[in-house]
Amino acid sequence: MTPTNIPGPYDQARVTRLKPISAAVEQLGLPGNRKRKLRGILNALEVQIEDGGDSPEVNDLLLKALRESAVHQVGKEKARAVINAIDVFAQAESERWEQIGAGTLPPIYRPLPDQIEDLVHEAYRYLYKERQVIAACDHWLAAWEIAEQLITSEIRSTEDFEAVYPAGMYSFRDWCMEMMFELHNAGIDDESYVAKRLNFTLTFLEYFPDEDANTQVEFYRGRGEFLWRLGRQPESETVFAEVVQRFPDHAWGYIGWADHYWQWKDSADDYERAETIMRQALERPDLDYRRDVLERLEDLYAKWGRTTQRHDVAEELARLRTPIRQQIQERVSSLWEKPQKIPTSSQPTPKRNDPCWCGSGKKYKHCHMKQDRKGGKTS
Repeated sequence: MTPTNIPGPYDQARVTRLKPISAAVEQLGLPGNRKRKLRGILNALEVQIEDGGDSPEVNDLLLKALRESAVHQVGKEKARAVINAIDVFAQAESERWEQIGAGTLPPIYRPLPDQIEDLVHEAYRYLYKERQVIAACDHWLAAWEIAEQLITSEIRSTEDFEAVYPAGMYSFRDWCMEMMFELHNAGIDDESYVAKRLNFTLTFLEYFPDEDANTQVEFYRGRGEFLWRLGRQPESETVFAEVVQRFPDHAWGYIGWADHYWQWKDSADDYERAETIMRQALERPDLDYRRDVLERLEDLYAKWGRTTQRHDVAEELARLRTPIRQQIQERVSSLWEKPQKIPTSSQPTPKRNDPCWCGSGKKYKHCHMKQDRKGGKTS
């Protein structure tokens, strides 16, 4: 094994060995402008070693520069503690480079939160660059297994989890949600992922009873959908009944339930059952995402051939959309930056997974959907 210039995992243990040097520099008591000279060299060394791919020759030059700079600032005697700390570090580095040359360097230990970050990063790479949904889900599931080791009884929501283990590049809640959706897609090609999604949604809900309503409803829906798909309709019905009881003003519990009776079935009895569930939602005066229910109901009536009812729902939707567009226009006009694109009457409202109308590049469900659709709540 020879030294490589290719970066690897962040080496926390190696970076930690720089701390005695940093502490010795602080104890010199130098004024800020003079201490910055030493700190600059030390920072350069840290950047070199933190994720590998560094060179022993470059590191030796930086260590030599740090020694000489400390002596220049305070003299050799006062700089003795800094020099000693540098020598200890240099000895450890020398032994490390010998291990690399001999091929005996042990693998770098990555703290569990960092291991999660690595796996989630790979999951997104497989999903968006490689277009391999199953590989992405495998990496997410491995990250979830590690996360389970970190969850305690005091952690009752994804927000609690991130308070203890701050997220790096990826929000814990967001990748859990993304995994839940993509496990559905993986299950289309490999039925074993149906059971994996079912188990994941169950454990997520058990671990995080204080999770926000939107997330809980999505996970209950996911669980109900997959129970139905496995032919366990009575259990699925129980799950959907529970979610609308717990969150009676959240439209998507009702929508997920009704969808099974009209999107994948084709009988009047099933259509009537779907209509009953959605009408139950619309009876709630403070229903969130009311427009989503109306859009689903309009589609149901179109499939059912109920022209009059479809026309009535379309009129109510038109009344809801007008104030929402006004709110969007007022928001944009209040911004000092370049105005964003506004949907017009001739431009249909995006679906959940379409690009957002504002041009952000995000999916509509991750951008303006909640703001837009809460605007459709009745008074």
